[in-house]
Amino acid sequence: MLKIGKILQDAGLVTAGDIEAAVEIQRQNGKYLGEILIEMGKITEESLLECLSRQMNIPYVRLRSAEIPREAIEKMPVKFVWHYKIMPVRYENNILTVAISDPLNTWPLDGIKMQLKTEIDTVLSTSGDISEAMHRYYGVGSETVEKILSKEEEKRDPAVTTLEPVEDIEKLAGDASVVQLVNQILVEAIHTRATDVHFEPYDKELVVRYRVDGVLQPAKVSDDIRYLYKAIVARIKIMTGLDMVERRLPQSGGTRVRLENRQFDLRVSVIPDAYGEGVVIRVLPTEMLMSLEHLGMSPEDLKLAQDLIAHPHGLVFVTGPTGSGKTTTLYACLSRLNQPNVKIITVEDPVEYKLRFVEQIQVHTKAGLTFSQVLRSVLRHDPDIIMVGEVRDHETAEIAVQASLTGHLVLSTLHTNDAAGAVTRLLDMQIEPYLVSSTVLGVVAQRLVRKVCPHCAKDQPWDPSGLPAVLRESIPGPELQSVKRAVGCDRCRQSGYQGRLAIYEILPFTPEIHELVIRRASAGEVKKVACAAGMRTLFQSGWEKIRQGDTTPEELLRVVQTA
Repeated sequence: MLKIGKILQDAGLVTAGDIEAAVEIQRQNGKYLGEILIEMGKITEESLLECLSRQMNIPYVRLRSAEIPREAIEKMPVKFVWHYKIMPVRYENNILTVAISDPLNTWPLDGIKMQLKTEIDTVLSTSGDISEAMHRYYGVGSETVEKILSKEEEKRDPAVTTLEPVEDIEKLAGDASVVQLVNQILVEAIHTRATDVHFEPYDKELVVRYRVDGVLQPAKVSDDIRYLYKAIVARIKIMTGLDMVERRLPQSGGTRVRLENRQFDLRVSVIPDAYGEGVVIRVLPTEMLMSLEHLGMSPEDLKLAQDLIAHPHGLVFVTGPTGSGKTTTLYACLSRLNQPNVKIITVEDPVEYKLRFVEQIQVHTKAGLTFSQVLRSVLRHDPDIIMVGEVRDHETAEIAVQASLTGHLVLSTLHTNDAAGAVTRLLDMQIEPYLVSSTVLGVVAQRLVRKVCPHCAKDQPWDPSGLPAVLRESIPGPELQSVKRAVGCDRCRQSGYQGRLAIYEILPFTPEIHELVIRRASAGEVKKVACAAGMRTLFQSGWEKIRQGDTTPEELLRVVQTA
């Protein structure tokens, strides 16, 4: 049998000099030659295994593109899979085929053969493919779940044939295995770029879902995890300082943790429901602060945004639904404005990110510390710029208007569908039209759309006939011949999208807009005049991203329904 070095050299993957250098290192550390060549960057694990496949006559498979039958998964216990880092591939005629990444380390297979009373056959696959398949078919934390339940089962009366939730929840919540299980779920969420983790208990199952790029995706977890849910909730409550005993009332809390050598803020909300308690964990990277230039604005929109916040006093609003990136835009504005000669104070609920040289205040409604109450005190601290997390009532809006009239630049958010809707929203809050006209500098409306995965996106001919007529008329020219299509691959978890970008609609308050506000014009009238003056709508901004190949028409229509 040819040596692996000779096979790699004959395949043109390495040179004789590479082999000599690797052999010299091998004399010092005793590692396998192939492993050393991978560490040297001369070959990949995949190319090594393909050569080993030919050398040892063991088939090589790509597990990422393979469908593994259920009978193979059920035949191999999860504890073997996670302990030995192997993956069942098929089970036929009492022969279980397993994928391994190290063909020279086959001693565990003899023990598995004895345990399962079946013949074992092997194929080769990369460690990355095996790990991905383990998570896909067995679920995150499945080994930990089995370990905990097996320990609990040992303590039970042999006559008990069904698993019941453990009674000593507090003790189990502090168990190292439960701590590990919660950490595994959080780490998996971070790997998938999730912003939220949802735990949803139902009658006979626990559903765990991740919100990735604004869309919920089911997480693969062990079916038996439902027996540990009370312990999981208790562990989360302990982490975030919530009352572990209280299960009848909603609770919210938070903590900062270090995972994967990065720091994250966890914001937790717990609500009672028909089957226990529903939990949502928001995962916020502490270092994820952007500048205006990194938000993805077009040069024209960037210039408009910079002009708005360059004023010494007035009101600037950012609008959009929950989760549309308003807070990120506000923080980017604050980063631009944050100078040694400027005093900035923020009033938030909650404080999302910490900013150096910015005084940040978190409201506490239960204690009576509301937006309006804090704002009154803030004005006595001689700020130049004030950021209010959200204007949601008449009192807060009135104080923000008064602050802008007395020489402060005020940045805040409103919940409206578009920029023009901010006008009617403020009037609905009983702010006088002349005050809106004289204080508001402009409104920025925004949405987040998913970006097509760069690894699997494909061009397809574009046919606009499927769009409503009102949207077809709003498409900026020239006419498109093709658009990107979201296909789906392993890197984007078959979604076709990876990451998000913002689209904007910026409405500066020009003299024409001031006149419309004074006479209480409708949002439709304001938008019509603004568009005639050159305002680009959310739909048109999104279409530019389609033209640039960043997103798809389907994704734009998911978040923007009007022109």
